[in-house]
Amino acid sequence: MDHALIPAAPLAAFGPHDGELDIVEVQDDHGQAKRMCELGLCPGKRVRVLRAGNPAIVQVGESRFALAHELLMRVLARPAG
Repeated sequence: MDHALIPAAPLAAFGPHDGELDIVEVQDDHGQAKRMCELGLCPGKRVRVLRAGNPAIVQVGESRFALAHELLMRVLARPAG
């Protein structure tokens, strides 16, 4: 299956059972996209949701951090392919 055909969804829609995710888009709001990319949350990167909720715990590479629901809604991802 071509994973590029799977529609992207907000990171808030995923949980630990979803495995690795490819970030497709980071929607900007008051310059937050730049800050998110500094954390490693930018298109082309892989992320894993370790704990769903508000805040959620996400992992990018070896880094783990908490993100509020508002920010999770701005990061669009799909299952890694």
